[in-house]
Amino acid sequence: MRKILLATVFLGFMIGTSTAAIQCGPHLRMTQVLASKYSEAPKAIGTVNQARFMEVYTAKSGSWTILITSADGNSCIVAAGQDWEDVPQDFSALGPRA
Repeated sequence: MRKILLATVFLGFMIGTSTAAIQCGPHLRMTQVLASKYSEAPKAIGTVNQARFMEVYTAKSGSWTILITSADGNSCIVAAGQDWEDVPQDFSALGPRA
């Protein structure tokens, strides 16, 4: 957990977004802040390891946040930014592959 907290603080300085100031807290509280303050909703989820999972939250405005949540229910923002775009599911629309 200490490594995640240190990475969160480091990324907060690098990213410089207002969401980085939130840092860590109970999962429910973190998701409530993302929804109410940034209009972000869950977009994707994945397992990091047996004790942690990752969630991506996005908003129609293009803002996005990545949360890592541990088994104890504590969540930390590890990255946040702007200009989120969904990748088309039909990859042929992207043109020929090299």
